[in-house]
Amino acid sequence: MNSKKKWLIGVLVAVINTALILAYVGYRYYEYSKAEELVMAYESVAFPNIFINDIDVSELTQEKIVEVIEKELGNFGQRKMTVVVGDQTFERSLEDFNVTFNQDIESFSKKIIEIGKDLEIMEQASQIQEPMLYEFEIGYNYDQDALENWVKSIEEACYVEKVEPIFEMVYYGSFQIEEGSDGQLISGEQLLEQLTEQLKTISKEPIYIEVTPLINPRETDIELLKTIDTKISTYSSTYPAGIPRAKNVELAASKVNKTLLMPNDEFSYAEKVSPVDAAHGYVDATIFLNGKAVPGIGGGICQVSSTLYNTQLEAGIIATERRNHSLSVNYVPLGQDATMADNAIDLKFINTLDYPIYINVMAEYGTLTVEFWSNSEALKGITYKPKTIVSEGGLRADTTLYGYNADGEVVFEQFLHTSKYKPHQ
Repeated sequence: MNSKKKWLIGVLVAVINTALILAYVGYRYYEYSKAEELVMAYESVAFPNIFINDIDVSELTQEKIVEVIEKELGNFGQRKMTVVVGDQTFERSLEDFNVTFNQDIESFSKKIIEIGKDLEIMEQASQIQEPMLYEFEIGYNYDQDALENWVKSIEEACYVEKVEPIFEMVYYGSFQIEEGSDGQLISGEQLLEQLTEQLKTISKEPIYIEVTPLINPRETDIELLKTIDTKISTYSSTYPAGIPRAKNVELAASKVNKTLLMPNDEFSYAEKVSPVDAAHGYVDATIFLNGKAVPGIGGGICQVSSTLYNTQLEAGIIATERRNHSLSVNYVPLGQDATMADNAIDLKFINTLDYPIYINVMAEYGTLTVEFWSNSEALKGITYKPKTIVSEGGLRADTTLYGYNADGEVVFEQFLHTSKYKPHQ
């Protein structure tokens, strides 16, 4: 091959190569231009295959995405919440609890628009043509205080207060029982936990909770009340009728009357008769103060506590709290009195019997009588009597409680207390 022919072949190859290069460059330029055109079309909209809560937001502007989110939030707000308690139904929608998006809508929608926009032009075009799947789940916040208030309102609406039985002497020795009724309640704390747990699930599905109300039973045993059939102890004292002191005695007696003590119940005289003031009907009469007899509101109420104390002892019940007067009194034996002062001194005892005690108090025509009624087997055949040894010229009294069986034998003995008095001036 001569040199001229070689030259022509070289020129031809060069021309072909140049043509190929130019074609390739042209094609790449065309591809880039088409890619750039495609990317420009998505400059202000979301890339394909992007979903928010299963809603396709492909090719939507940021403003449209905001609208989608707000609509979705509105759908969340329509989520029904139903609580059924027995025959009562309580309904709310989530929107009643100030539902809000759980992040900033503008920032979130901008983030959606920016997906893939940080890539090179050709990579962006590739992702548009063969899109990756992006799935986002938006959630919500709600006002926990508002939810708690709703639960509280349900709890209050479902609350039925229990009614304790009423037991009283309708005429002497004959009793009547109004049985009362059990109460009803629900656990607001448990209901709140159930609602809160279900609201953690991001959903538009209704929430339905059925609550079984709890029974709040009466504390008083009706069958035990029916066992009261006998007067087990009684004590009487006298007072001058028709004077101011008599009014205090009779008022305090009325406050103690009809008291019912179930086994292990504690009795507090101060709780029954307080407050001792003129606003509650008490009047001025003689009281003991600092070892002296002086005028004061409520004089005479200690005769009721002292008479009650003796009835209590004859039922074989020991006081858990008792104090004697500073001066001796003439309506009960020395060592067998029990004084009382607002917020300071009290007469207390616990019903240690196996049966209820009904306290019947009568105060009229100058005679005060306190009776304990219970079951005929309550004292187990024992008769209780206090005995006091007086010494030091009537300024000291040592009291012991004895129990006797049917044959008069001592079967119980317990020293109670030493009472010391000041001399009357």
